[in-house]
Amino acid sequence: MTPAVRGREPADAWPSLRAIAGVAELPLPWPVAHATRLGLHASARRFYRLSPAGGGHEGDTRVLVLYEHDDPEAVERYERTARWFLGAGVRVPRLFGRSDRALLVEDGGDRLLAEAPDTFDLRRPYDAAARMILALQDHGRAVEVPNPQLRLDGERLRRELAFTEEHALRGWLEAGPSRARDHAFDRLAAAVARQPRRLCHRDYHSRNLLVADELMVLDFQDAMVGPLFYDLASLLRDDYRDVPAEQAARALELFWEGARQPLPVDDAADVPAEPGLLPPGARQGLVLTGAQRSLKALGTFGYQVSVAGRHAYAGYARRTWRHARRALTALGFDELIDDLAAFDRL
Repeated sequence: MTPAVRGREPADAWPSLRAIAGVAELPLPWPVAHATRLGLHASARRFYRLSPAGGGHEGDTRVLVLYEHDDPEAVERYERTARWFLGAGVRVPRLFGRSDRALLVEDGGDRLLAEAPDTFDLRRPYDAAARMILALQDHGRAVEVPNPQLRLDGERLRRELAFTEEHALRGWLEAGPSRARDHAFDRLAAAVARQPRRLCHRDYHSRNLLVADELMVLDFQDAMVGPLFYDLASLLRDDYRDVPAEQAARALELFWEGARQPLPVDDAADVPAEPGLLPPGARQGLVLTGAQRSLKALGTFGYQVSVAGRHAYAGYARRTWRHARRALTALGFDELIDDLAAFDRL
């Protein structure tokens, strides 16, 4: 489900995996020939492609999702949220079995939208991705959301920026403290939190979208209610690939056709000039959300580099800072840009 990246584990991880409590309980349809570790992934979970032994199963594989320890609540949340997404008409991997520590799920292949070449016809997946956001939002207004205890509210949005302060600015880039920056983060989080609220995937970008006959969504288990534009900002201000302007405009148009509603201008920021398709309040809301989302992602990358030792994420951070800087400039957050100058060293 993600591109295979060999770490320090052996080429075949199955001998060690099958000895782990919770793995042997899974309803495997065939004996396993070998298990291959998958992907560069920011999650603490590990992912393995299981391939069958013997004939008669050509092309038939499963993905093992392994948690660090027994976590029945997290496993149940995955199953519950998967059912909810399918009920919304959004394609996610089918679940074949679970234990307190592991899941056995459908293998959607290796073709991530993040790695589709520019020669690939991107219109279809980006159109589908925009429509999926609307499907999730519509379903969330019709039935109870899957994780009502989780909310992407002002408090959580501000905590995310504090995480960026701790792990990206201080821990990674060794920037000094700033009271002005703290106040600007307060202002930004509060403004984003005032937007209309809808069900959000919360990590909706090209490394969580598999391109096959139909688009498949990954890493959905922490879906929660949050700001109207959150998933759209994640999709179009992607940390992992540049979205062609034509596809971004088309996806934005499709989203706004379905989500259109009056939105007031917030006095916390300037009204950006773009995207011109949206009226002023919506335009401001999208850019505010994009700014917070990009700054939050910089915190994730800072943690991955400075704490987890996954230095490949440093390369993604440069694109993300360009997104954040562009959004903050359009919103008139000039002093905050100056206070974030440590990111210019990326």
